[in-house]
Amino acid sequence: MARHGHTRSPGRILGRAIFLALLALTVWFGRTLLRERTDRHASRAQGITREDLPPGPPAPGNLRIATWNIRNFPTDERPQAPDLGFSRRTNREDLEAVLAGLGFDVLGVEEIRRPDRFLRLLHDALPSTKFGRAFTRSGGRWGQHVGVVWRRDRLRMVGRPAEIRSVTLGNPDLRPALAVRLRSVREDGIDLLVVQVHLRATRKGFDVRCRQARELARWIRREIARSGDTDVVLQGDFNTTGPEGGDLAAELRKLDRILGAAGLRRLPNATGCSEYWEGPGERDGIQIPSLLDQVYLSGLEERDGSVPLTSWLHCARYDCRPLVSIQGHEDATFWDVSDHCPLTFEVRDRDMDRVTVPCE
Repeated sequence: MARHGHTRSPGRILGRAIFLALLALTVWFGRTLLRERTDRHASRAQGITREDLPPGPPAPGNLRIATWNIRNFPTDERPQAPDLGFSRRTNREDLEAVLAGLGFDVLGVEEIRRPDRFLRLLHDALPSTKFGRAFTRSGGRWGQHVGVVWRRDRLRMVGRPAEIRSVTLGNPDLRPALAVRLRSVREDGIDLLVVQVHLRATRKGFDVRCRQARELARWIRREIARSGDTDVVLQGDFNTTGPEGGDLAAELRKLDRILGAAGLRRLPNATGCSEYWEGPGERDGIQIPSLLDQVYLSGLEERDGSVPLTSWLHCARYDCRPLVSIQGHEDATFWDVSDHCPLTFEVRDRDMDRVTVPCE
């Protein structure tokens, strides 16, 4: 006697496979939406407090200068990791709040993949302020442009911006630096050269960074000789991690010697860090502070506004201690704005070469 089993037609098998695929896609999509709502809620719940940003406008008679690596703006395409609180999509509301609260006169930025969208967002954050702007044409391998923006009611550009391509060392993967000369609208105000950089990353890139620093020093020496003006701000993401087998202090000593030969001195960071990263071990949601962003000055020492170089947002919030960011306890700006923190300092808006001292 024959046994009668249940058989499935190819059509039923295909239909079931399509149903399961749609079900899996629906679950994934639903979890993604839930994750994004959780991220937004967590960001708004913690928010950005007044203590996360500079206290009010610059001191009277000062210019406030800022530098910030805004991670792969407007979005980071690396995979998300929900269990660790990863949300690398830029939170527009938080970024607008930070830009409005920094109170800067000059802002240098890195990793701007869409300068047009950044400028629109800046206008939305500060609609009553008119800005001048300049960005590098090239963004290196990852399209990460370097830029400088400034308040047109405080400063105006002199000449044209210069893209310092020698910093790429002939490697198209690397990012050129950007130099912009700005002059205060005040009669006795300063004029200064702002050079914004984003150097090679990782400990393995130490030797490349040293060569890049030498190119910067050469270019700045030539520009000072050409213009006769020693007022220079060199700032940005120097990626100072230390060499392989060495430490941060070793790299800073080397960098100080190279740039010191061009008359530049490094401003100490009063906060002690400028960025957080996942650390060398297993990804567990614990982020470690580092000091990747630097500011060097030339010729501005006598006009120091006595407002130290300070890091803000999560660097200030956690006082450069380890930061824990896991699902349900996401930090408000670390994942959804940038791993880097904005840095600010102030200088006196007064050019001593143009100040007349009355006879007594």
